[in-house]
Amino acid sequence: MQTGILDKTRLSANLLMIILVGLNIFFSIQYTQNMKLNDAKEAAESAKTEERLKTSRFMKLFVDKVLGTNGTISFDDRVKLESDIRSLGDQALVKQWDLFVASKDSDSAQKNAVTLMSLLSSKMI
Repeated sequence: MQTGILDKTRLSANLLMIILVGLNIFFSIQYTQNMKLNDAKEAAESAKTEERLKTSRFMKLFVDKVLGTNGTISFDDRVKLESDIRSLGDQALVKQWDLFVASKDSDSAQKNAVTLMSLLSSKMI
């Protein structure tokens, strides 16, 4: 058994090794937690992008089929618009769509269409 400087060196080396292993474990845990957090953020951003894409597709279809015609909309187009607005999952949009569809005259239809477009554009932000 040796004494003196060799024992102190061996002790300090072992202590340094324990500290480095502890730091390695700590940083590994931090890294995995950050990766999970980034994955969650990316999933949320992806969902928001998908929602914006659906909204913009509906807006384009609405402008093309409803505002771009002389008041005659085919049944298939109306069904497509109805299913698209419901697929967005926003009850305020669905309620405004129902008000637009139930409009009795062109003035109320225009007001409801403007409100609907305003809601859709605010959903894009």
